[in-house]
Order: sequence, then structure tokens, then C-alpha cells
Amino acid sequence: MGRKQTIGIPWLIVGQFMNNIGMSFIWPLTTIYMHNVLGKSLTETGVVLMLNSIANVLASTLGGRIFDRSNPYYLLLMGILLNGLANFSLIFLHGWPMYPILLVVTGFASGWLNTMFNALAASVPHDKVRRTFTFMYLAANLGVVFGTMFVGIVYSMGMALLFSMVTGLYVIFLVIAFLEYNVDSSDVTGVDPRQARNVKLPKANARMVWTFFISLFIIWLLYEQWVSNLSVHMTDLGMPLRNYSFLWTVNAGLLVIIQGILSLLGDRIKNLYYQFFFGMLFVGLSFLSLVSAHDYGHFVFAMVLLTIGEATWSPAMPTLVSQLSPVSAKGRYQGLVQAFSALGRSLGPLFGGVVIDNWSYKALFLLAFVVLLIVLVVNMGVVHVNQHQAKNYLNTEIKSE
Repeated sequence: MGRKQTIGIPWLIVGQFMNNIGMSFIWPLTTIYMHNVLGKSLTETGVVLMLNSIANVLASTLGGRIFDRSNPYYLLLMGILLNGLANFSLIFLHGWPMYPILLVVTGFASGWLNTMFNALAASVPHDKVRRTFTFMYLAANLGVVFGTMFVGIVYSMGMALLFSMVTGLYVIFLVIAFLEYNVDSSDVTGVDPRQARNVKLPKANARMVWTFFISLFIIWLLYEQWVSNLSVHMTDLGMPLRNYSFLWTVNAGLLVIIQGILSLLGDRIKNLYYQFFFGMLFVGLSFLSLVSAHDYGHFVFAMVLLTIGEATWSPAMPTLVSQLSPVSAKGRYQGLVQAFSALGRSLGPLFGGVVIDNWSYKALFLLAFVVLLIVLVVNMGVVHVNQHQAKNYLNTEIKSE
């Protein structure tokens, strides 16, 4: 099969869309399924989710380094095949202990695939990097819209049907990838990623990049409370599971709208640092609003705040890291974006479970707000001190005036 000359950005977007449909059929139900059906405690569930995300971290770190030295086409096919096989096995083996074991495998495969997609997006022509990340994030959230829209219905029909549908999705995804993804990223970057070497970043770049990585870990550590422990909190308040599931439909729908607006604005938003700060602030405010949330309307309002924050900070992050890292190490640094995010997600359920078991949900939400506020101030200080000395590795600069 002949290798294509350029990366098909529309096919990258399609891949993100399909991969996120598959994932959104699984993650909203994991905590509630393990707690209510398999009879496991929140702490046990947190440990399983932690192992799932640790596998995601390992895959992201390993995949990023291998990307810089190998053909991403085969790496991508391998990730899709592994995810498909794990979901196929879950059709028949979704009890204890095979469910958590196979969940760890899907975590590894998801981390691998996300790193491949981010690294490929960072390797498109420089003037298209920012727009590519924006559209890929938009496609990912469209996938979540469709996934969360149908997952409650499918779940009521049985886990076997749910995993059968996810398996079928990855089979289609594998066929598309086989036909459309056979591209060497050096064809569009002018640099052969397989000749990667250890690149030492300028000090200003390194300080900002590693501050971003640590911030990613903290943000996702706290964000994960929405994904895992909030479902139990809402059901404890007497709300049905469908209400929690609908929150994520609201989240995904708003993400699509906001991202659509941002993609139309394009490069008119000159300062991605400010976009990142703005988003962090709103994520923090979402936790503050949860402190007094007892009826469904308050939870919806808090989700709106969270979504505004997520839609603005999350797509800005890989673009900023791409701006601050050289093309010969795109895979490594985009892999670290995924790794630190996954590490935060891995410890999030366990962290939240410990705080809730020893104090309360209210204490958890208040702590999250205070920590995010501190992280925001630290990031603003680091960027203010270092941004003018930092080297911009993109041809089209993202100004920070």
C-alpha cells in the first residue's frame, strides 16, 4: 500500500471523533457500575481507575518517545487493534476481576492513541497546528455528545450489547486507519521524526513547559471528581443516574458550541496564555458552585461553568506545548501532555474518595477551588517572567503581548 504525501487533517478529525465515541460509552458508567453492580467501595473503585490511568500514563510516555523514532502509521494501527480486542473481550468478561483488568488494557490503548493523534497534529504544517488542535478537540467532544447521548439507553440493555457496539466501532476505525493514515509525518514537517534526539529546551521554555505539565496533573486530579465521585454524590441526593449522564451531554454539547466559536475566531485570539488562565478560573468556579449545590439546577449551572473553563484551557495546552518544543521532539512533549493528564486522572478518584471518606463532599469541592486558584496564580507568574525570553518553534508565532 502506497504512502500518502500529506497528513489528511480531516481524517485526523474523524479518528478523534470515533475514538471518543468509543471511550464515552465506557467512562461515564465505570464508577456507578463498579459501585452499584459489582458492589465495590469508592476506594476500591478509585484504585481500579488509578491503575487504568497509570496504564494510560505509561502508554503516553512510551508512545511519545517511540513516535519520534518510528512510523506513526503502525503505532496507530496497533493502538486501535489493542483497544478493539480489549472491548471484544469485555463482551464476555465484564464481571470481577476481568472487568478491571481489561479496563486497564483499554486505559493503555487510549493513552497510546491520544498521544499518536496529538503528535500527528503537532506535525502538520506550522501554520495549521493551532487550527488542527482546535478542530480535533471539537471532534473529540462531538464524539462525547453522541456517546453520552446513547450510553444510558444501551447500558439498560446490558453490558454485553454496550461492548459489542464499541467493538464494532473500533473495527470500522481500524479499516479507516488502514486506508487513510499511512503517512510519514516527515513528509509535511520537513524533519524525519525517526532521527529524533534528546533536545534540551531553552531555560525559559523548560520552566513554562514543566509548570504546564504539573498544572495539567493538578487540574485533571480535581476534574476527575466530576467524572467519578460526583455520580455517587448525586444518586445519594436522590437523583437518578440519567440526570448525571445528562450533565455530560450538556458538557459535550456546550463544548461543541464554544469550540465552534473559537475555531471561527481562529488566530484573532492572539494570546493563548490568557485563554488558558481564563479557562482555569472557570474550572475553579465550577467547584465553588458545587459547595452549595443540592438540587439539579445547581449541578447544571456548575457544569456550565466547568464546560466554559474546559473548552478554553484544554485545547490551548497542546498548542502552547507545541509552540515551546522543537519539531524533532514533538512526540515526546505531546506524550508528556497526555502522561501528566492521565496521571492526574489516575489519582483523582482515589484522592477524592479519601477526602470524602474522611471529611465530606463539601470539603472536597472547597479544597479543589482553593488549589486551582493557587495554581492559576503560579502559572500567571511563571508566564509573566519567562514568556519574552522563550523561543517560539512555530513559524507562525502566537504573540503574547
